[in-house]
Amino acid sequence: MSQSSRYSHSRIVIVYLMREVFYTMIAITTLLVLVFIFNRLVRYLSYVASGKYAFHLLFHLVGLELPILFGLLLPLGLYLSVFLSYGRLYADSELTVLFSCGFTRRQLLEVTLFFSTLLMFVVAVLILYIGPIVSKQRDQLMDLADTKTALSTLVPGRFQATPNGLHVFYVEKVPTQHPDKMENIFIADFVSSSTDPTKHEIPHWDIVSAQQGEEMIDPATKATYMVASQGNRYSGIPGNRDFEVTQFGRYGVKLDTPTVSGRNEGEEVIPTLELAREIFKQPNYMAEFQWRISLPISVIILAMIGVALSYVRPRQGRFAKLVPAVLIYVFYANMLFISRSWLENGQVPWWVGAGWAHLLMLCFAIILLKRFMRMK
Repeated sequence: MSQSSRYSHSRIVIVYLMREVFYTMIAITTLLVLVFIFNRLVRYLSYVASGKYAFHLLFHLVGLELPILFGLLLPLGLYLSVFLSYGRLYADSELTVLFSCGFTRRQLLEVTLFFSTLLMFVVAVLILYIGPIVSKQRDQLMDLADTKTALSTLVPGRFQATPNGLHVFYVEKVPTQHPDKMENIFIADFVSSSTDPTKHEIPHWDIVSAQQGEEMIDPATKATYMVASQGNRYSGIPGNRDFEVTQFGRYGVKLDTPTVSGRNEGEEVIPTLELAREIFKQPNYMAEFQWRISLPISVIILAMIGVALSYVRPRQGRFAKLVPAVLIYVFYANMLFISRSWLENGQVPWWVGAGWAHLLMLCFAIILLKRFMRMK
């Protein structure tokens, strides 16, 4: 066989192996991301149902989670795809045939490392560059949602209270043609004391019912009001017969606007280059920086372990070593979480950091690969 023909055949084999790993990795990673997205959706839906966030923010928040989730889960997706793809090829005797035709285990490892190196750069971009950007945008969006008044998150047919608990609103209908208008509204306004200093009024609730309502902002004071039209106001103390009923054409209830919580001040939103210049100022900064670079590093180490664990006998099936493979990943991930916690608490010096976890797993991968290379 000529050298050019041999090169062509090797190229076909390499493309075939990389395609198998790539498609499997995409399927596994997408499935994992969907599981985590569903979990986040449940949490965000609870916020929407309680009136904390408006419904239209739901998909914006989920969309901003995607780059972070892919950056976190791609190393696991590659690890499982290498393990399962090569395991299937072993179980179907395809790799056995390739080895008998001159393709070596060393070449298999080289192909995997080449592919994993490309993926390492993808994960690095997602975690080191895109991650802080979308984290900041997500936190700013959630802070903005926190500053919205209760009226912006009203759900027709549901009683909803303001964050301070001083107002309760109920709206029967919000016309689709005029989303800023509300029909058949109910307002419970808590009155803690009388505005008249000569009266000693017991705290109570004033009830307002009206045919229509809308949110308005006073141009002079920038205060937000819920303005009800064509309704009645009922004021009195429960248990007493002395109730005051007032009919009105327009009646305004002042709403308190929550302040920004400052959610976007954590180290997660700091750009990586800026974080690298500040790592010695706070333990949290060092922990966050080492966590970010740990994820791209783990891609290579997990790929090496996946190659070593992928070998199965034809009758075993490709899932024969799935449980040990998952346990190894869980052990590795837990070591990274522990090292991050130790760094945050100042229990280990910065030069130890997460390096011990990577070094331990790298040694483990080399031991497995040496055993893998000696197989006949």
